[in-house]
Amino acid sequence: MRKYQRKFLTEKYRRLRKKVNQTGIRVFLVLLGAGFAVGLCFPLRPKHSEIEKRDLASFPGLTAAGLWDGSWFTDVGTWYSDTYPLREMLIGGASKVEGLYGFQGEQIVAGSAQTADEVPDVEEDAVVTPAPVATSTPTPEPTQELEDGTIHEEPEMAGDVYIAGDTAFELYYFSQASADAYASMVNTVHARLGSGVGVYDLLAPTSFGVCLDENIQEQMGASSQKDAFQYIYSRLDPGVKKVDVFDELVRHNAEYIYFRTDHHWTQLGAYYAYRIFAEQKGIRPHELSEFEHRTYPDFLGSFYAYSNQAEALKNNPDTIEAYVPSSTNNMMFVEKSGEQRQWKIINDVSQYAAGVKYSCFIGGDNPYSRIDNPVLTDGSSCVVIKESYGNAFVPFLVDHYQTVHVIDYRYYKGNLVDFVKENGVQDVIFVNNADVLNTSKPKQIQALLGA
Repeated sequence: MRKYQRKFLTEKYRRLRKKVNQTGIRVFLVLLGAGFAVGLCFPLRPKHSEIEKRDLASFPGLTAAGLWDGSWFTDVGTWYSDTYPLREMLIGGASKVEGLYGFQGEQIVAGSAQTADEVPDVEEDAVVTPAPVATSTPTPEPTQELEDGTIHEEPEMAGDVYIAGDTAFELYYFSQASADAYASMVNTVHARLGSGVGVYDLLAPTSFGVCLDENIQEQMGASSQKDAFQYIYSRLDPGVKKVDVFDELVRHNAEYIYFRTDHHWTQLGAYYAYRIFAEQKGIRPHELSEFEHRTYPDFLGSFYAYSNQAEALKNNPDTIEAYVPSSTNNMMFVEKSGEQRQWKIINDVSQYAAGVKYSCFIGGDNPYSRIDNPVLTDGSSCVVIKESYGNAFVPFLVDHYQTVHVIDYRYYKGNLVDFVKENGVQDVIFVNNADVLNTSKPKQIQALLGA
């Protein structure tokens, strides 16, 4: 009897398990079919990723060569996965699932390890020592100690980006070839323009070089941005004015001079750099109280995207603090399409998506921009050669020049020397962050010089 009961229960369990498995397979096939059907909804496919801040893959053109070597099918697969409807929601959901594993607080989030070149030694007499900044009100002596905001905790390593508490960083690796190319490019501009045009070089350190303990930087295999900048300045012609802002930013590293969720400096960080520039230029920098101050909260920048939307950053968004020039807030820029637009130097981004609020400054990254100061009539002008770090810096120049030209070397197709001569520009100001010394960007700037 017991034997019969066991046999009956075993058979019942087997049928039940088979039924459950069949149901699971049916549910899986239904979900798979639904997912495939959603994937075929072409109108729902996104063209741009707000989270990743990039344009997504486009459907590949059909060619005989692509069919023959199979690359067309590979490109279709890339397009299908890259533009899948609701991808932003799915990425965010995946991030939340990962958060359940306990990766909160301090964590490594992304990046790939690199090998840095050793920064060559610089002779002591070639080291640039910035002069104290002249202002209309007393300022702290260079030796006066401010609060130290340096991070001393040793982070875990995982490539170029990591999170400590609520703050993200990107590692810096020095490339001597890129550094030499950059210095050569600046020297060439100075030589072609002659002594009648002032050439300024401002290298902006990133938060990694300013806010993280130097010993930890070295332990991580990264390079010293301070040493890299001194090497660059030692290779520039004596006639090029070196705007060395590194030590000034380190002195203020307890202040809100870098975003936590983004790779840019804040406009306060750019302000301290502007004061050093003003000293080199021989002009009085304006005090922050002379500008209209605006704030735009809930900014989640590039590091948030690179971190796969880490909760530590999402829960601590940044605030854009902006300072409007006193003379004008009007400007013009030319889009990559060639269309000319009237805009605001400091634009209201309160209703913008969280990831694009840094475009508050001079309309973001455009090939060419121009700002005309209606207060000045002295013919003074400058051109700023920049990437996105320059965006927050440019507004501080507006009150000092009748015309401020802005060229983003990544998109501008003209010849820089010809532009300066044709427009009677008095000052050429290079404003670029440390990344320009470890990438192909010097070659992009050199393209402005023509053949």
